[in-house]
Amino acid sequence: MKTFTLALSLSAALLPAAAGARQFQAGADIFTGTGTSDRYVGRGGTVQPSNRALGSVADGGFDTFDNFGYFNGSLGGLTLNRQVELRSDNIYRFLDSFTNTSNATVTTTVSFFGNLGSDGDELVGYDAGGLMVSCEGDGAGLCVDDAVLALVSGNTGMGRQAITPNFYNATFDLTVGAGQTVSLLNYAFLARDIDGPLASDVALATRHGLSLVARPDVVGLSKAQLATVVNFSAASMVPEPASWALMIVGIGGVGAGLRRRVTRVRFAA
Repeated sequence: MKTFTLALSLSAALLPAAAGARQFQAGADIFTGTGTSDRYVGRGGTVQPSNRALGSVADGGFDTFDNFGYFNGSLGGLTLNRQVELRSDNIYRFLDSFTNTSNATVTTTVSFFGNLGSDGDELVGYDAGGLMVSCEGDGAGLCVDDAVLALVSGNTGMGRQAITPNFYNATFDLTVGAGQTVSLLNYAFLARDIDGPLASDVALATRHGLSLVARPDVVGLSKAQLATVVNFSAASMVPEPASWALMIVGIGGVGAGLRRRVTRVRFAA
């Protein structure tokens, strides 16, 4: 394994993308059972004969995914309902609610899974605190083709993330009482200049990912839904006052709390 580092200055990582840079638009290709859309609300599981997972993202754009964002394996008898949306600024948001319909407590481990489009050549540039930043590598440690990904599994330490070699897994241990529901929020942010992935896209993905860890996008989710989320702290899921004002007038939006952290990005190839 070859390891090297790409050092980014603090100012470069925190400032907006350079003038002239143009981000692509992620695809509205969330699988609904009969086609694709920018939103899916309904049960989890798959449909036949394709065996495709409801609410999974087929591609995302530039072959970033080869089917991403579904639960792989057993749910321990829990019932799954999903609300998956392509949000503004190239964010896919996955709200998954697990209900225990039995008369006894269920303890199980679930795995949020995705097949990344790099076909084994995924470089991981950041892995800490509920955030992984990765891209398709060219064999020499540079990002090519696919969008740079910021994959967010929470901020409570509950999610355990890994990419091996191009399969993303975030595992969660759940304990659900009889008749109770718990929910998980996962996010995927895609950064890519329309002319190809750049070093600035790595900085953008890292910055945006840290923002989602600190202040997840919960606009449009009800208080009842948020009360069941177990992988983000309750305090972090309260929209900032400015966001509430925008929602009241119908504009929408959410404040993004930017956590300033070390910006030395490590890649492994």
